[in-house]
Amino acid sequence: MRIREEHPEDYRSILWLTYRAFLTLDYPGRRRMDEHFLFSLLKGSEFIIPELCFVAEQDGEIVGHILYTKSEILNTDGFKTHTITFGPLSVLPEYHKQGIGSALVRHSLEKARELGYGAVLILGVEDYYPKLGFKRAREYELTLPDGSSPDAFMAYELQPGYLSGKSGILSGLAPEFDRAENDDIGFARFHEWFMSEYYPNELTLRPFFENDIVLLKGWLEADHIKPWFEDPEEWIHEIENRHGEFSFIKHFIAEFEGVPLGFCQYYDIFYGQDHEDRIKTSTPGVTYSMDYLICETKYLRKGLGQKMIAKTLDLLRGQGVKSVVVKPDDDNANSKRAFEANGFVWNGSYYILNL
Repeated sequence: MRIREEHPEDYRSILWLTYRAFLTLDYPGRRRMDEHFLFSLLKGSEFIIPELCFVAEQDGEIVGHILYTKSEILNTDGFKTHTITFGPLSVLPEYHKQGIGSALVRHSLEKARELGYGAVLILGVEDYYPKLGFKRAREYELTLPDGSSPDAFMAYELQPGYLSGKSGILSGLAPEFDRAENDDIGFARFHEWFMSEYYPNELTLRPFFENDIVLLKGWLEADHIKPWFEDPEEWIHEIENRHGEFSFIKHFIAEFEGVPLGFCQYYDIFYGQDHEDRIKTSTPGVTYSMDYLICETKYLRKGLGQKMIAKTLDLLRGQGVKSVVVKPDDDNANSKRAFEANGFVWNGSYYILNL
């Protein structure tokens, strides 16, 4: 692995890397996946520190990236203390747990120290960065603008004692951070451009995020969806509790060139049988089931249901699942054909596919 400074010609590779790196990240309250949007905004920001933007290469491929911006502390005495902040820190999923992220952090911290910077403030994975020497920011009496100081808010002194007596509020962040989080129209336009550029004419799956709940509620009221769902509130209840009671179900939004068009999910029948009694199994991790919906009418009867099923099956194969069983409604001929096109066979009780 080689770490070097980022070059202007690396932009497209890093943009794609950033999207891939955060594609599967999900946690309670995550509104959407916007890290690739943030990276695109920061590249034009006056807050960026070019000499602290690095990539990690493996066999000539960019597999990791770290980016720094200026920030500051508004001290309780009214003065300001200059600091720096990094993020996004991105590593391709297939290179996770190989020390690439930590190597980028350590390398960049040393370079920042050499350049004379005093401290780094971040919001990050609370049980990861302490291993690299970060401390809870509250140990220095530092808070976020809302007055809180959660475990995820951390600090690293590049110069010993730099934060001593500098209690205050994290301030002066690049405005692009706020825009990436709150500019819904700008994000949608960018994401559609990105997906059409990097995944042209392709159906893709991404995790279900908080912003998608309103979208799904509207879809479940559509005329072509209603006949198959007697109790849409039951689905909404499952979605709203996807990080709790129904965490065994994995939910996804299907997109075509960045435009949401449908929904799918899969789950281990061993855990699902506590909530429905259609199919029984005594062993976890072996037999799964799935559901899918094409929700936007302009995408109906284009073969995208078959593709959504195929994408879901690819995910299940990657987990070593042995078989998938489904039971579409008796009157849903289109759904039956879509499953049959993916190799499912009717056994007299349900459709089954051995992976």
